[in-house]
Amino acid sequence: MDLLSNRGIKKLAIGIAIFSASAVLAQAAEVFIDITRKRSAHINMAVPEFSFKPTALQKAEENPLGATAKEIMDFDLLFSGYFNVLKDSNILGEIAAREKETKGTDWKLWGQAGVNALVKAEYYAISNDQIAVECRLNDVGNQEQIYGARYTGARAILRKMVHKFSDQVVYRFTGEAGVADSRIAFTSHVAGNKELFISDYDGQNVKQITSIKSIIMSPEWSPLGDKLLFTSFHTKGASAFTMDLRGGSVKPLLPKTGNSQSAATWSPDGKLIAFAMSIHGNTDIYTITPDGHDLRKLTDSESIETSPSFSPDSKQIAYVSDMPGKPQIYIMNTDGTNPQRFTFNGDYNGDPSWSPKDDRIAYASMMDWTFNIVVKSVDGSVEKQITADAGKNESPSWSPDGRNLVFSSTRSGERQIYIMNANGENQVQITNMPTGAFSPSWSPRN
Repeated sequence: MDLLSNRGIKKLAIGIAIFSASAVLAQAAEVFIDITRKRSAHINMAVPEFSFKPTALQKAEENPLGATAKEIMDFDLLFSGYFNVLKDSNILGEIAAREKETKGTDWKLWGQAGVNALVKAEYYAISNDQIAVECRLNDVGNQEQIYGARYTGARAILRKMVHKFSDQVVYRFTGEAGVADSRIAFTSHVAGNKELFISDYDGQNVKQITSIKSIIMSPEWSPLGDKLLFTSFHTKGASAFTMDLRGGSVKPLLPKTGNSQSAATWSPDGKLIAFAMSIHGNTDIYTITPDGHDLRKLTDSESIETSPSFSPDSKQIAYVSDMPGKPQIYIMNTDGTNPQRFTFNGDYNGDPSWSPKDDRIAYASMMDWTFNIVVKSVDGSVEKQITADAGKNESPSWSPDGRNLVFSSTRSGERQIYIMNANGENQVQITNMPTGAFSPSWSPRN
């Protein structure tokens, strides 16, 4: 069967650094997963190993990629929280052997195995170091293809190709793309300092992107994912900086003032940056435009205000204040008006992160002398602790779809980065940095 003649093919050429999309999107399948449904209602998915297709350019594969590609997609789909993935190697092997004989998809066997949806994929060489990966998503019950895609690029970016198709699988069943093709920024100790790192959402492809030889804290992504804000001490005091990820340039947020700046974050509309600044020993929340104009002070009290987080519409800011005598989370308008206390439970509440769906705020709360992640609805009606009995858990940051969280935890001893679904399920350690990993921030979609 010629993939490119099938209904629903989307061609996507992937370069090492630049990606371009073309053509017509496939006809979407019926959206039949409700995100509020219980695990028992999850879609049963099967992902056989990606098969190698011999061509005149390359007859055999010295280092097969098929098992690796399957593992990547299995993880993506399982973590999404919407799918059960068939893991029984005996069943997968039996069906693969039968299909090799018949040279077709054995819908009956897949149905007997309880599979609702099936991913079939193959890859082949298109040049000495370039491959094409062709993927199909199939409805087993209706015995038809739902969606297909072809990705091309270097072998080294196989993970990115698979992540992109995983996100499309999630989209076909939920109406919103997944987050497998997103990234995590975090910090880690390097030679006694703290530098900035970036990884894929699953912790793979870790790259150190700074060598400032200082202490870096609190990375935050720009709305387009092309820049990072962070705090550094390399100028003899805490100051906020912007790093352009395309060219690597680092610029101060403010001219040198002698005042400590920290916890800088972008508004989702990209028009403002909020941050904490200490003047004469008192820390307040300020905003400024990304080009360094229109500095405004939003809070003005003798208490400490810090850790701003914008609402998705950029009209409100959640922040931390110790006005009650211990740190609690407040919400105010972006111009500083109408501050309202948001949290009342917990001895110490910090690290607020406003969901991109505008329905919840995640934060770290100290209860019984340890920190855990709590998610509370913006209207205050629901408040749920989603980590427990697993070390100190802090620094939550939402995924771009508002379905998942990244956070740091000491549960394995050294502090590392974890991801989980927003209901607390599927908590997975994604870093294993020898000197620990801190302050994670989840990127927008790439």
